Amino acid sequence: MTIVLTDLAWPVRTERLQLRLGRAEDAAAVWPWYRLPEVQEWTTTLSDTRADHQQWWDRGLGDCVVGEFEGRIVAAGKVQRQDPWSQADMAEQARGRQAELGWVLDPSIQGRGLGTEFAAALLDIAVDGLDVRRVVAECFADNVASRRVMEKIGMRLEGVFLEESLHRSGRWLDGMTWALLAREHRARRG
Repeated sequence: MTIVLTDLAWPVRTERLQLRLGRAEDAAAVWPWYRLPEVQEWTTTLSDTRADHQQWWDRGLGDCVVGEFEGRIVAAGKVQRQDPWSQADMAEQARGRQAELGWVLDPSIQGRGLGTEFAAALLDIAVDGLDVRRVVAECFADNVASRRVMEKIGMRLEGVFLEESLHRSGRWLDGMTWALLAREHRARRG
């Protein structure tokens, strides 16, 4: 049986954050800061209206985790189970053994380490909760803040892909893939 986010015990608490599964009504709480230009600079989805944002939010609820700080949502992320590449005859054994992480932070709380705390908790959820064997995260190479979070939580830069991503600015930007094996994550903690 494959473990999914809804099978886990919620909420998950860190030193300063409470993480829980995202809900449809959370879209309204996230919208005021998610739509800011400094956030939209690096997100993959741009919603022009709150209704568009709600539709996009609802589509991602199966993988959505939010982080609350002092009673309000300040972070939204995903822990998305994936099938890693495999040979066709091994596809069933590989199914769901990898997870992709993603996160977005309210700019008003940046600079306090809460992004790193949130991303580290997402990593723990993927490794300990979903029992995947490998975790990945991707970003535009120019997104220095996200790269620093990946470094701080122990992920390794596995690839830089030149001009692979078309940014909404119209420029082709380099992309980066970061990853960590579950056994490496457990060894570092243990």
